Amino acid sequence: MKYDVFISHASEDKDDVARPLAEGLRDRGLRVWIDEMELKLGDSLRRGIDRGLAESRYGLLVLSPNFLRKEWPQKELDGLVAREDGSQKVILPVWHQVSREDITKYSPPLADKLAAPTSKGLNYVIDQVVRAMETSPKVSETSLAEEGSARGFGVDQLVAELLDRVVDAADKSFQEVTGVRTGFLDLDRVIDGLQPGTLTLLAGRPLHGKTAFALEVAQHVATVESLPVVLFSPATSAKKTTERLISTIGKIPALHMRAGQLTDAGWVGLTRAVERLYKASIYILDEPSTSVYELQAEARKRAKLWGGVGVVIVDSLQHLLGNDRTDAGEICRELKKLAREVNCPVLVTSNLPRTVETRTDRRPMLADLHEISNVESHTDTILFAHRQALYERELVEPHILEIIVALQREIQGALTIRLAFSDTGSIENIVPEPRA
Repeated sequence: MKYDVFISHASEDKDDVARPLAEGLRDRGLRVWIDEMELKLGDSLRRGIDRGLAESRYGLLVLSPNFLRKEWPQKELDGLVAREDGSQKVILPVWHQVSREDITKYSPPLADKLAAPTSKGLNYVIDQVVRAMETSPKVSETSLAEEGSARGFGVDQLVAELLDRVVDAADKSFQEVTGVRTGFLDLDRVIDGLQPGTLTLLAGRPLHGKTAFALEVAQHVATVESLPVVLFSPATSAKKTTERLISTIGKIPALHMRAGQLTDAGWVGLTRAVERLYKASIYILDEPSTSVYELQAEARKRAKLWGGVGVVIVDSLQHLLGNDRTDAGEICRELKKLAREVNCPVLVTSNLPRTVETRTDRRPMLADLHEISNVESHTDTILFAHRQALYERELVEPHILEIIVALQREIQGALTIRLAFSDTGSIENIVPEPRA
């Protein structure tokens, strides 16, 4: 590795903690990576951080109130956790003006790690860091060089180059989408994300994945995009919906979770899901008698409280129809009005009539919406959820979920996005097989 330690810190802690630590550790003979020393004008902060993580033996985390409020230090932490295994610990926490209770709320696994508090002085912290690194196993770079060939490549260099390529691709993909991302990459590229002020309708027959899709979008917007979500889901209680969200994020079968029968990987997934949801802003409305006007009022209230809403999700249109003495077109008009007023996208699910299943291929089309009064005139995007495997049990790909983009203002004709149900019931992007 090029560096011994990479210091992850919030900029507010640079002068008081990070810079003195870096200087003290260098005085003790350690190679230290810190942003102000290695990043130059015009460099990508994200790329530099990733390179530092790839080229450092350890990550030194200055955990402070400022650190806990920052977004990019959390991304550094994710990178360090991904590299940690049972044989070598790469996370060295330093507590600065925080308590164990503060760290537990932020990340329970971090609270269990032995930490060096700055309240005992920075020299004490430096001593603890040096001692921890001296007692941890280290691969001899000399022996590796002796074993390697002059024609070979150091894996640290290859990893750094790989990270550069991945980050470049991610940055390009990130810039291509201007709306709120659903987490489904191909769909986001096609519809440009969920645009603020627009109404998207997701329709399909029962059991075709509408609710699962809506929950995937909810958890992605809240936990990955870090945007608040209002979720109207009266078919199940808020507790059951939360259980499904945890199952989705942690990729844990809900039945196993309820029974407490989790594998080691299941417990890890459960911990990860709880941590992510704990930090997320999701407001669940589960009162079955809620009207569209009450839903509007709650969404406005949340937008004012949060300073905005990432997405409002309504599951489903039929529940609102049962509570309002109006037709589906009027409800969609009010939902579109809400989207414009709060300046956020609204995603609403809807059941399709049985007539869909009278056709040979049973694939939904826009004509199937004619029985749902006047919804097309108020929607900006219409998606259909379809699982052919529910009709043809012998299909080779039984887990495929098709999202058919049937109507989108900038698209001519229908497009189909293929997704996959995992064994745990979550919906995932399909990664194309590499070419031979």
